[in-house]
Amino acid sequence: MEALRAVVFSMLLCAGKEESQIMFFGEDFHIQLPVGGAEVSFWPVIGPAGREVVLMREGSVVNPRAKLNQQLSHLIRENIGESDEGVYTIKSHQQPDDIRRITLIVRDCSNEHHVKYGENFVILIADVPAPVSLEFRPGAVEANQTSHPAEALLSQDQTFREGYQDRLSVSESRITLRAVTGADEGSYTVLDTDGKVRKKICLNVKDHQNFLVLPYGGSLKINLFLNSSSVRLLYTPSHDSQTRVILDQGELNIPPELGFEGRISLEDSICVLKDLKASDAGIFQVTDLQGFSVSNVHLDVESYKLPNLYVAIIALVALLVLLLLVCLLSCLVKAHKRAEKNRAIEKIAQNAGKEEGDTFRQVVQDAVTRHTEETTQSQKDEVTEKSQSTEVSIKGLEVSKEASVHEKNLETSDSGVGFNTTALPLDSDTDAPSVAVPDSEILSSSAAPVANQIPEPQPTVTSTPKLASAPETKQAPEQKSTTSPNPSPEPKPAVTPTPDPKPAVTPTPEPKPAVTPTPEKKKKEMAKF
Repeated sequence: MEALRAVVFSMLLCAGKEESQIMFFGEDFHIQLPVGGAEVSFWPVIGPAGREVVLMREGSVVNPRAKLNQQLSHLIRENIGESDEGVYTIKSHQQPDDIRRITLIVRDCSNEHHVKYGENFVILIADVPAPVSLEFRPGAVEANQTSHPAEALLSQDQTFREGYQDRLSVSESRITLRAVTGADEGSYTVLDTDGKVRKKICLNVKDHQNFLVLPYGGSLKINLFLNSSSVRLLYTPSHDSQTRVILDQGELNIPPELGFEGRISLEDSICVLKDLKASDAGIFQVTDLQGFSVSNVHLDVESYKLPNLYVAIIALVALLVLLLLVCLLSCLVKAHKRAEKNRAIEKIAQNAGKEEGDTFRQVVQDAVTRHTEETTQSQKDEVTEKSQSTEVSIKGLEVSKEASVHEKNLETSDSGVGFNTTALPLDSDTDAPSVAVPDSEILSSSAAPVANQIPEPQPTVTSTPKLASAPETKQAPEQKSTTSPNPSPEPKPAVTPTPDPKPAVTPTPEPKPAVTPTPEKKKKEMAKF
């Protein structure tokens, strides 16, 4: 029978244009009609072989389950089911050679329930009249193509199929299938008390997906969901695409290249891997004995990390180093700024020395010269004034003054003040030779008391004993101080005399020779006193 159906389908496919269309249970199937009328026939998949069902002939609908739309452009077959699967042939009246064929595939489920492996599958039957029955078509292919008959899991007399007594339970509102596995994946049909299909649901069993990122040296715990004797554990490393079996029906089989020896153990339905390494990263897959996937564990191991205490210590040391670097950088910046400032000052000083140094030195030199000239002029004025107030007439070493030296000496002796008589001329001509006193010393000695604000000036050379007692060893031509009325070409500042009056130092270009008195003249002068 199945071979005959295959032959018929192959003949139909070769005869004209072939189309394929997939629809869900309970939907409406629309067949487009050619212009000018057509003849539509149907060869079902389920039922006697070679049975043709005519839906439309000479532009009229002849099957009760088919009807035309308002525009008369489509033939509609409502509420399709398993019996509507097959090949539909459309022949045009205007073009008999134009034959179009549509292969209809009815999926058993219009909706799917996704349930994870090991969980419970619930079907609601509150709106279905009791008693109900439950049919099942296993497998993904059988759930989408309803050519094979379904298996009755629950009959109307509430009897369960063998192997489902402990897993299937029925109440007034629901049917529950516990601990679903990959073998339970498929199509479930609920029928009412009259055997009419009231609900169809497809079960899709999904495996558990776990994505774990564990620290270096940690532990991995893999949930097997079933007893270890009913599962297999597969491992695919990240660095290698080859899959290896490490657990088979409760027995560990560790390949030596994985390095799991001494680190993996089995505890009931939990597999533990200790002391994780970076090379342990990969996928651990748990499957049942039928090959259905139970769970997948995607493992990623973090790189090695230092303990928190070490991290804190290193952080503190790094902070300290950073602070030291900041301080060093600050010092370098300050030193750089200081060097820049010094270079700027040095440059300014160099520029000032080049441009303003000569001017400054010229100003200082002019000030010194002006001060020297003023001092010299002041000394000249003082000498001139003192010279005018003193009447000096030199007539053969005779000097007329207001008072004689001898009288002043006598007054000094009478007042009790000691007087040095060594300044007077000696009686004997052999005691000390006389020294010639130049006229310049006479003038300077008379002018010295005025500089020191002494009320009475010193006597002249002719009458003062001090000048007469000068030793002969002194050179008369080299005079240290004179009071020449004529200013020198290069004047020098005068030296202020001390309380012991001394003549001011004034250089003279040509000193005049002093007149030395003879012994006879000395005797005559002494006779006058």
